[in-house]
Amino acid sequence: MQFVLIPFALCFLLYIRQENQYRFRAATALKITLTMTLTLCLTVALARRFSPVLLTAAVGMLLCAGGDFYLQYIRRDVKKFTKGIVLFGLGQLCNIAAQLQLAAFHWSAAAALAGLLTLAIALKGIGQWNTSANDPWLTIYTVLVATTAAKSLSTAIVLTGTAGGILLGAGGLLFFLSDMVLGIWNYQKPHILLADLNWLLYFAGQFMLCAGYIAAVR
Repeated sequence: MQFVLIPFALCFLLYIRQENQYRFRAATALKITLTMTLTLCLTVALARRFSPVLLTAAVGMLLCAGGDFYLQYIRRDVKKFTKGIVLFGLGQLCNIAAQLQLAAFHWSAAAALAGLLTLAIALKGIGQWNTSANDPWLTIYTVLVATTAAKSLSTAIVLTGTAGGILLGAGGLLFFLSDMVLGIWNYQKPHILLADLNWLLYFAGQFMLCAGYIAAVR
């Protein structure tokens, strides 16, 4: 993964530039390229050493690439954006399944999930987010991404001291935080810096999850 880091970071910077200049087609193409790069990394690792964990994670990353495509319609087409939410939700189910294969359920996951859902509910209430146009799918997705983050954190505890555990814990948490920032941007304060922060957290989280899965099965 270290060989992919610099090209990945450069592609991300180019993506942010296109996004900030409202070149959405180019930005979407670069966004999908970033996610497909991580899918390829998981596929190469899978080809070298078969693992159900890597297979499940690769399918999940591929589903997120589909979600990336539809996310360009976030403020333009409710139905298409909802398709993206569903694809991301399926991707989160794959993340949860992959991590359950790595480590059995741990009580810390329940505690983390309670805390993360409390944060999500508080942000929605304080910001008065009107998510009715995207519900119930958005609510279901929020629970799934919070579950992924909680399971990632508990996996980090179970795999204490390992590179895979640390990367998975950080990656899952960053993914969840990116969606909270996206919610603030979409339903409360559409500032371009919030959008940039969302994508930084999202791709950092995805990269860490990818690297974590590969490191954990070695």
